[in-house]
Amino acid sequence: MPRVLIIAYGNPLRCDDGLAWRVAEALSQPDLPSDIAIITSHQLTPELAQPISQASTILFLDAARSGVPGDVLSVPLNPQPGSSAFTHNFSPQALLAIAQELYGLSAEAFLISVSGECFDHGDTLSPKVFESLPRVIHHVRELSNRSASAIVPSS
Repeated sequence: MPRVLIIAYGNPLRCDDGLAWRVAEALSQPDLPSDIAIITSHQLTPELAQPISQASTILFLDAARSGVPGDVLSVPLNPQPGSSAFTHNFSPQALLAIAQELYGLSAEAFLISVSGECFDHGDTLSPKVFESLPRVIHHVRELSNRSASAIVPSS
């Protein structure tokens, strides 16, 4: 069971929308701790509720279509039911709500996003989004490490 689950979503063939995949790739090194799992996906789907329910910290990574290009935003998330279970667009909050309802989830969750500039077809990041990669990776590692230090071994 992963302590930290990183869900990187977006379209890697739509320029800045592929940011999360790039972060996931950078984090997926051989020295990645075994209690950290990374899932890449084009979109959030209800099937993600099951792995979400097994982690103590969930980090959602995405590119935002609003804001100043390259700005990094990190916000805590709470479960919030979506408008319909029959949709192709799930928010991180709706997935947390599904995991809570089905599995009794009680994890902390964060959305880490970077404001994108270009969402055209292509596999390259805009310069400002590319420059933000080290900050995003550092922030994800900080949240992952904080989660590890919050776990107290049972006696």
